[in-house]
Amino acid sequence: MKKKVIIISVAIVLCLCIWLLAEGVFRYQANASTRAFLKSQDETIENILFARRLNISEEKLIDPFGEDGVIQILFIGLDTRVGQEVGHCDAIQLISIDTKGEGSINITAVPRGTYSPLPPGKDLQPSDYYISNACGLGGLEYGIQQIEKILGVKPDYLMVVGFSETMGILRYLNLPTTGTLQWLRNRHGYAIGELQRAHNHSTFIKQMLIKFVPTEQTKLNTALQYLVYNLIKTDLSFVQAQKIIDTISAMDIANHPEKIQLSIRPFHLVEDIAYDAENISKYLEETLGPITKLLSEDDYSDITGEKVQSSLLSVIGKNKDNPDFIIWAYQNNLWLQIENDEQRLIVQFDLLKDYLPLLQSSSERRLILEDYILEMENRGEPTWQAKGKDLLMLEI
Repeated sequence: MKKKVIIISVAIVLCLCIWLLAEGVFRYQANASTRAFLKSQDETIENILFARRLNISEEKLIDPFGEDGVIQILFIGLDTRVGQEVGHCDAIQLISIDTKGEGSINITAVPRGTYSPLPPGKDLQPSDYYISNACGLGGLEYGIQQIEKILGVKPDYLMVVGFSETMGILRYLNLPTTGTLQWLRNRHGYAIGELQRAHNHSTFIKQMLIKFVPTEQTKLNTALQYLVYNLIKTDLSFVQAQKIIDTISAMDIANHPEKIQLSIRPFHLVEDIAYDAENISKYLEETLGPITKLLSEDDYSDITGEKVQSSLLSVIGKNKDNPDFIIWAYQNNLWLQIENDEQRLIVQFDLLKDYLPLLQSSSERRLILEDYILEMENRGEPTWQAKGKDLLMLEI
């Protein structure tokens, strides 16, 4: 089981898909109008990714690094809110991988409060001009353009992830979900606030790479990589993602952590604060405990994991016969937010079973079922794998 967790973790980390904020912890309580906006936002993201794929050269379809041996991947975590074309770019990290020599990786954070121009015609206040709003008010493409100006780099590829996927990633890494999200979200515990939090995101990525990337080239589980890849919105193909995995594995960063350098744009003095999963509660108490009562309700500082889970399951139960909710929940991998393993499997299958009749294409239903069966096989869940096969037989 430990080996399987490591394999999954490697696939996830090497795909570098980390959305590090918990701003959307209650997004699953969205009403119909909110879900309509989220659907529109998803379509906008897919349209942008499709346009970017069309501009990828034939050479990079095979080798994403190209002739210069360098790849730049922009990672964005979106905080989606009603009334916006896409949502706030609340987590922004640029991962630069250079294969020249022995190889190197640079992780650059862009704090979400960094100044940015905004499109005209908006009712804006002077305090609104920051990069997170560039995505929320101008759209994702406009936001990316402003991020590129701050970084001075035009990324080769884009990855966008959401809250459910983040929960799944942390769980696959066998990390405490609630505590880790609080650690990643923490800005009130630092004198420089958001600047330190953005740098903490970079530190977290570095630690995860060092911990989970194998020191030697190994035959990674392609099926699991594919399943994880399907959780991410990206213009990278699966073949390209595998090439990146192989390249980072060859760098032996576990024994040479100095190959990973961290930076922040614009430049600020920040501290390298290590993420310690075993002592995370103690750290949060030391940094946030004294100021907890001063935080706003939006910070959810007093909401326990039990309350979050209870609310989530309640929403799912109340909407089990609502087709709009089922579509939204399935497409957003809502079950990944459930902590209990057995309950998560039950909800995943129930959503799958209710989602399939809402699809008109038989080939699409078969593909979804094949992916589900593959996932259950690789997770060692024969009972649920058999249930998936029973559903697939109905499509044949």
